[in-house]
Amino acid sequence: MVAFERGIHPQAVPAGVTLFTPAHAAQKNVKENDPARDVMTDLRTVTPFQIESSASIEEINSKMIACGVRLLFVNDLDKHLIGLITATDILGEKPLLHVTHNGGTREDITAHDLMTPLNKLEGIPLSQVLNSQVSDIVDALKDCRRHHMLVLENRDDDKFVRGLFSVTQVSRQLGIEITPSERAESFAQLNKALA
Repeated sequence: MVAFERGIHPQAVPAGVTLFTPAHAAQKNVKENDPARDVMTDLRTVTPFQIESSASIEEINSKMIACGVRLLFVNDLDKHLIGLITATDILGEKPLLHVTHNGGTREDITAHDLMTPLNKLEGIPLSQVLNSQVSDIVDALKDCRRHHMLVLENRDDDKFVRGLFSVTQVSRQLGIEITPSERAESFAQLNKALA
């Protein structure tokens, strides 16, 4: 081996080495009184995977599999964030309901048709996250009826999605199952729940 001037001494790369990526970073176990940030997916360190709103169900599914994720952020043609889509959205009952109500076939359905638009999502300002515990996030996730909650950050006049809380991730790190509350969205659902 050749020694370089600054004391750098290259060596053979060992067999079995793997690439370090944020996805391989171990998620540590947490307790309810640990800082909320410990269960946040921080988009400064984890790549947010995105897809265009015109993508088909097959394109969405293929991208989720290729990226090893169950959630994609959805962009419009101008690359503006307009919503998010999950594996449950494309593999659950939503596609059938969409075809039943709108006609067409499963192949006609796009990310825009199944996504949860931004105005239907809830977010927490980063400043609140930094002053909260894991138990606060668990309560918020239970109350918001969603499996994901965004973390919002303001810098000057710009607003960013800085992170994400996922029921699945928080459950895994806490070692307990978290079930978001089911709030009735209509009078019919309320009657059904009471019956």
